[in-house]
Amino acid sequence: MREFIVQRLHPRLTPGKTLRAGSKFAVHSLQGDWDSACSLYATASALAILGRIADPTAVSWRRRGPEADLWNRAAPLYFTGATLTEVAGVIRECDWSLQPAVLEGAHRKVLDFCEQELSRGHLVIASWRPVGQSLSHAVLVVGSEGRTQGCRFRPHALLILDPAERDAPMATCNARLDYANPATGKRARYGAYITARETFSVVLDGAVSIREKRSSKPP
Repeated sequence: MREFIVQRLHPRLTPGKTLRAGSKFAVHSLQGDWDSACSLYATASALAILGRIADPTAVSWRRRGPEADLWNRAAPLYFTGATLTEVAGVIRECDWSLQPAVLEGAHRKVLDFCEQELSRGHLVIASWRPVGQSLSHAVLVVGSEGRTQGCRFRPHALLILDPAERDAPMATCNARLDYANPATGKRARYGAYITARETFSVVLDGAVSIREKRSSKPP
């Protein structure tokens, strides 16, 4: 039986000239050089994909509507940065029928969590740090890449929208984290983080899964 390498994106995403999700606006939002709000940019992109806001680049200047609601809750954390727990709190406070789940721990444990949540159709905000450094960076995981044989899918990379990287036209992501050998599936000790500019080793240290609450009403 032949094997194929495939990419599995979140079902709401539509690749094209820019990555979109049911609106005229792109879902990627570029982080500024002066702020520490990577996790908040990732959150805005996630909420755009899930249809809770329309334009993630308009959050700071809208005076009403869901973008303004998000900004009112996120603004106090903009320059100091938001922990994963604080990001989950912002999402809960917006009361948009979303149920964030936070996990912090060792690299392999976070990888298992990301794989599990992606397989269930959830977006994941993941936090990583370069090997040998203590400063973490948050990104939005929008899918995975892996080998498929028959009905079996064996992922070996996370597909990422990194707020610190520019949008990648005609692409499904602007960064990726390779964590296993594509042929054997054996995991490496560290992840290889790849952007258009560089490749370096990273360790995952936490993640927030953004789960949509299921309605209790009968269909």
